[in-house]
Amino acid sequence: MLANFFSILRIALIPFILYYLKKDANGLPLTALILLLVAILSDAADGYAARRFGQGSLMGSVLDPLADKLLIASAGFALVWWYNFPLWLMGMLACRDLAILAAGLYLLRTRSPIIPANRFGKYTTVCMATLSICYLTPVPLVFRDPLLYLAAVLIVISSVLYLRALYTHCSTSTPIATHNTQQSDSSKRTA
Repeated sequence: MLANFFSILRIALIPFILYYLKKDANGLPLTALILLLVAILSDAADGYAARRFGQGSLMGSVLDPLADKLLIASAGFALVWWYNFPLWLMGMLACRDLAILAAGLYLLRTRSPIIPANRFGKYTTVCMATLSICYLTPVPLVFRDPLLYLAAVLIVISSVLYLRALYTHCSTSTPIATHNTQQSDSSKRTA
């Protein structure tokens, strides 16, 4: 499927982005910027292909956010190391993403539907990508600093919304595995 191809492409670009971020750390990392832009466009193309061609799938619902999180985390920590990107912001994002990953693995294990990314999660991704580009180019601090704090606020909002959706989901739905076990127990009693 075309949508999954774009997610896999995003993951495949990560080593090359990291290589060029390190290689060009003392100047303008033009190749890394181009690769980052290709990765960002592949994210948009992924979503478009899934909607336009009806290519939504369980694999895609796992692969797309995983590709986003791997790209942002790896590029983000490379920016912390080589480009003075704020560690506290990457720490916030890493904590949020690890919690979402743990919740997603739990939902997969219990065969519950995966909670899709909320709108503020997507805004966070766009904001972090834009902020990353700002740290790679000579953007004045007057533009970069507000974006930095906006990213922090978006991380908090998206985390709260995801936790609320997870709580609602877990309190209102019965996992498929548990539901099937309850049915087989009740059928044993009637037999």
